[in-house]
Amino acid sequence: MSRKRTRDEVDCEGAKRGVWLVKVPKYLSDIWEANAGSDVGRLNISASNNGKTVVKLKNRQGLIMPDNMEGATAKGGSIPEEHSFIIGDIVNQTMVVLGEDKKGLNEDINIRTGSLSLEGRVVKRAECRPPDSLAYLKMKIGHIEKSGQPKRHIQTIDKAAVKYKPVTMHDEDIARMKQKKEGIKTVRMDKDVLRQNIFMAFEKHEYYRLQDLQQLMNQPASYVKEILQEIAVYNSQPPHKSMWNLKPEYRSYST
Repeated sequence: MSRKRTRDEVDCEGAKRGVWLVKVPKYLSDIWEANAGSDVGRLNISASNNGKTVVKLKNRQGLIMPDNMEGATAKGGSIPEEHSFIIGDIVNQTMVVLGEDKKGLNEDINIRTGSLSLEGRVVKRAECRPPDSLAYLKMKIGHIEKSGQPKRHIQTIDKAAVKYKPVTMHDEDIARMKQKKEGIKTVRMDKDVLRQNIFMAFEKHEYYRLQDLQQLMNQPASYVKEILQEIAVYNSQPPHKSMWNLKPEYRSYST
């Protein structure tokens, strides 16, 4: 589905700003996402004895840990406080960082594109690497074990757990018996009146089921069937199988 644009132009004010494209470990990305909107650490850039640039990232104390990292530090592991950057140049490529501002879109936030702007041009490619330590190794083992745990577990029980109490009669049975009792108590109308009402019903429709006529007349099914056997014919063959229609001598419509 294509999105509607709020404006056609792109803000290029930050196009000359140089930015780094950094690849970080998944656990570090989760920590940064859990602490979005606040500082997560400080970069320390220095020069080594051989003239190479050394970049270190030191985490801020008191970072909020995501839920998937709780079991990772349970077996003596710990999140590294410092990471090193492996810096590389961008060769024969032009990459930029494009930002989108959706403020003010309100209910159209999912169907409209916000204001676009260039945040900067990528001048360096870097890879953030954790230290080669025993604490980091234990943390990764704990993280992998927690990620591999199934969300559902099979539990063995000694005896069957009863989730509901047995009942002598279900609601459907009670309603059926109540309806049956009310049907028995129904006062039978005069036979001639019932016959006339059935004739009037057949003036509207040519075929009826016994159940439909019984509900329409609000009379016992056996009583309605007794009248039908006098004035109607039961169809045992398709296309009107299991339905009744008037005998030819009582029909007032053409066949």
